[in-house]
Amino acid sequence: MVLLLLPWLFRGSSRPEYAALQASHGDDLAWEFGASAWILLGLVAARFAFNAALRGPTRRLAAAKAGLAADSSTAREGADAERDAGMEGRRLLEELWVTLGNVAMLAAALWVMLRRNGGCTFFNTSSCLAGWPNLPADPAVKLYYNFELAWYCHMLLKPVLRYGLTDGRDMLVHHGATLALILLSYGTNLTRMGVLVLSLFAISNPLLHIAKICNQLNLGPLKIGGFVAFALAFFLSRVLLVPWAVLKVALLDSRRQIPFAVEDFHGIWLFICVLLTALYAMQLVWMRGIVRVLRSAARHGGDAASRMSARLDPAKRYAVHAEPAEQQPQQQQAKQGAMSGAMPCNGSNGRVGGAQPKTPSPIDPPALAIDKAAAGKDE
Repeated sequence: MVLLLLPWLFRGSSRPEYAALQASHGDDLAWEFGASAWILLGLVAARFAFNAALRGPTRRLAAAKAGLAADSSTAREGADAERDAGMEGRRLLEELWVTLGNVAMLAAALWVMLRRNGGCTFFNTSSCLAGWPNLPADPAVKLYYNFELAWYCHMLLKPVLRYGLTDGRDMLVHHGATLALILLSYGTNLTRMGVLVLSLFAISNPLLHIAKICNQLNLGPLKIGGFVAFALAFFLSRVLLVPWAVLKVALLDSRRQIPFAVEDFHGIWLFICVLLTALYAMQLVWMRGIVRVLRSAARHGGDAASRMSARLDPAKRYAVHAEPAEQQPQQQQAKQGAMSGAMPCNGSNGRVGGAQPKTPSPIDPPALAIDKAAAGKDE
């Protein structure tokens, strides 16, 4: 299968800018998906081997950490304990695999961007569109695109082949959008911008999964420290750099460097600009949720922040429960309220007003709150 869009888009056009590509029929830009298929098979085989080798150790480690956290409350026995230990182990196994994959993808993206992307980087975007559509196809860029395509296809195949936990709706939308970016950017020979965007959005991914591992394993200060590192990377890459490195190029530089393309394909150009703007708006919404986690850490401590960071997981794999430290103040306040003869609040169905903590935990970010139904399935 070959991806080749430009000759079709340029069919019948007499613009001199398209002449060279029309004469060659874009043969040097053709992307055959055979390499992606072989890489996909390798990833699937590696994932099964990874599961077989680490399923036992991750289960025991995650169960031990969960057991330490549960010692001060109620003990879990029998089938319930086995089920919970198994789920904790599968979650840890999933996060370890995704972390390794994201680290590898980030390293490849940065190397291709800095060495093989025609000078198009985060801080110098002047060459990102220059010379389009007659940009040479670098073999390293093709290989990198093959790996990216195979990685996201293997993520989508998890519920089919059952080698990993099924992702939530937000992550499925993310995977689909990334695949669309990969295919469209290569098919239109906008790989310089494609590499730039993929690199930019890959920076914070490993840190997010590392933070979730620290949270799941109860690694003390690393729980909030890991999340702070992720928040800083997210802010710098997705909030500060996106307007400069992505939106400016699409909205402004394109009009100056390739005005003929904006004129000939105005509808496509407008569609891309709207999508990129919506993508940035989504990052701002997510950043708002991240700020709430940091605010929770400042007001309530690292434990409250770590529970809230689990709720932000777009894969929706984490059920977050109140810890004993939160339950005790609630019970004490309930007793005090009953002793003082406090009347029930309106609509409380008999619950006393003193049953709520004086400083409630922050509300879940509406766009990122955990799907309770999905959480129930995990349990």
